[in-house]
Amino acid sequence: MDIVIIGAGNVAHCFGHLLKLHGHQILQVISRSKEHAVELAESLHSTGTDDLLDINMDADVYIMAVSDSAIPELNDELRLGKRFVVHTAGAVPLDAIKKISTNTGVMYPLQSLRKEVRNYPAIPLLLEGANEEVMRRLRSVAQSVSPDIREVNSQQRLQLHLAAVLCNNFTNHLIARAKRYCEGAGLDFSLLQPIIKETFDRLEKFPPESVQTGPAMRKDENTMARHRGLIEDEEYLKLIYQVMSDSIYDFHNS
Repeated sequence: MDIVIIGAGNVAHCFGHLLKLHGHQILQVISRSKEHAVELAESLHSTGTDDLLDINMDADVYIMAVSDSAIPELNDELRLGKRFVVHTAGAVPLDAIKKISTNTGVMYPLQSLRKEVRNYPAIPLLLEGANEEVMRRLRSVAQSVSPDIREVNSQQRLQLHLAAVLCNNFTNHLIARAKRYCEGAGLDFSLLQPIIKETFDRLEKFPPESVQTGPAMRKDENTMARHRGLIEDEEYLKLIYQVMSDSIYDFHNS
């Protein structure tokens, strides 16, 4: 299919290269930053612009791979009639782009994506369409780039987005906090790499609730008190430690 990508960030890069790899033609890249639009477009053998008035009107699908905060502005400014337009946001409802076109949809990649990484992991794609014609076209595009396609509504997508934040964003932040703590204490953070790897490797074989360990699980108050003593001056870390410990105990003992 012939595709126009609006956006030049992580998701735009990922979709652009995956779509081109699987035989689609990227006609144009549009971004607020002309430099970023041209950079991505050149890598896709396409053209780039920062002007919505120059949008190519001959595409089969228009993919809005922009930040959540940019979607309302595009909804007010962009008019594409009956052309097929999709956004890629997890926490934004389908009707947020209803002014742009009568044929709207969502193709949300349930994966953490970085434009620097070209060896893309498996990407489940969550689809929603305003009508069956949109869904047929969305399925055609999605199935060409992913083996895992699901059809969900806006509420379900938002719920999955929350779950993804808990699994990915929060977990990554905990590891970043641990790294900073080690650096402040003069400890080698790399010593934790094996246990971090093991934490995620075992989740491929066992449900997370079955492999929970640690002092909070067994209500080891002496150990937890000593831990809290080490972070007495770390306001957020101390709060995280207490809330997570309480949650672990409650989850396994309620």
